[in-house]
Amino acid sequence: MTAVRRKLRKYPARMLLSAMFLMLLLAISGVWSTTAQAAQPVPVCNPTGTNGCVNGILQDANRNPVVGATVTLSGKESATTTTDDTGKWAFSVTADGKYTATIDAGVAKDHGLKANAETVDIEKSDFSKQRGVVRFDKPGETTSSPSASGSASTSSGSSSSSSASTQSSSSNSAGANFGARVWQQLYSGIIFGLMLALMSVGMNLVYGTTGLSSFSHGEQVTLGGLMAYVGVQLLHMPLWAAAIFAIIIGAASGLLQNELVWAPLRRKHVGTMQQMIVTIGLSMVLQYLFQFFFGGNVKGITTAVDQGFQLGPITTDTATLVSAAIAIIVIIGVTFFLYRTRLGRATRAVSDNAALASASGINVEQVVRVVWILSCALAALSGVLMGIYLNGIAWNTGAVLLLLMFSAVTLGGLGTANGALVGSLVIGIVADMSSLFIPNDMRYASALAILIIVLLLRPQGLFGKLQRVG
Repeated sequence: MTAVRRKLRKYPARMLLSAMFLMLLLAISGVWSTTAQAAQPVPVCNPTGTNGCVNGILQDANRNPVVGATVTLSGKESATTTTDDTGKWAFSVTADGKYTATIDAGVAKDHGLKANAETVDIEKSDFSKQRGVVRFDKPGETTSSPSASGSASTSSGSSSSSSASTQSSSSNSAGANFGARVWQQLYSGIIFGLMLALMSVGMNLVYGTTGLSSFSHGEQVTLGGLMAYVGVQLLHMPLWAAAIFAIIIGAASGLLQNELVWAPLRRKHVGTMQQMIVTIGLSMVLQYLFQFFFGGNVKGITTAVDQGFQLGPITTDTATLVSAAIAIIVIIGVTFFLYRTRLGRATRAVSDNAALASASGINVEQVVRVVWILSCALAALSGVLMGIYLNGIAWNTGAVLLLLMFSAVTLGGLGTANGALVGSLVIGIVADMSSLFIPNDMRYASALAILIIVLLLRPQGLFGKLQRVG
């Protein structure tokens, strides 16, 4: 009887140990299953709130597409795909981390490629790293003659006519692929230029009426994007209501700035150079306030991004088209305001000669107040559109774009609203088109080079007027 009782007492301990061992096995299998997740090979990948992209175009040293090559993705997720007729390949991934895309070493050697493996970072919280673009098409220092057919040839008895036809088809494919890239980059440049124009027009109006180059204008762009994030994600507003909320906050900030800072400085006859230094300090204060309240991560205004679709050779989505349409309508409205309304004519008069406008009975201070409100409202709207276009807004987004705004207004002509529009389009198109020939990280440098050349040939900008000094 005693022995039976001892055995019964041991059963709970054995059952507990068995349960713990089973849970350990389940945990190990769970960890194993999470590390063996599979990415999804897709024809075209668009980053959203739930997935990132690793993609590229496989070309040889002569820019001919490499067709049918196997590309293997490894990292937190893994998969395998083959390049299509234009050399394109893409994977959709759901986990953040480092991913390595690998092609066969023999294919890389036969086509004169720099390497057969490249690593990229995917961070869905950062709009600039949702899409990792992998390039194998840079020729290495020691390369063999590239194969025009796009794959290593193993048969030695092919006829010359077959080789010629293969080279011709590859050249046609490469030409069509490059043409599609040209149209895509031109489209992206126009979209980016329109959004840059919304930011730059307001900055140029402030300069025209006050002579002040505001270094804090970029933070007005950031403010608009962050207020849209607050409206959609925290206050659960519809996107259109959040955009209106952001514009109202931006306009109110322009009014407060003018009444509390710039109007008192003007009344004390503080020079524009000193005021410009104040804008630099204000820019730093606002940046750190944004970082303190919203953190250093990118904030997504919307939780999902529309899937892309084709318009001829161009890949786009509904949000981009709507944003471009809004930018065009607003720019037309600002132009109508400046040239067809009484207040707009007064604004242009103050921009041309503030003293003469005041002597003619125009209330210069009222005009400047309206310009500050309009300028900051336009910047806030551009922040909303840019946040949607880039899938997020960060605490320093406006600061990154500030140099391009100054380039646009200087290129178009300081103090001219139409000049800011044209200059923004030129900067946007040149920046995006230049990535066809130079690394993507250097695309802004090409736009600034265009700015320097134009200023050397025409210092007053495209639409500016020569002014006699002294």
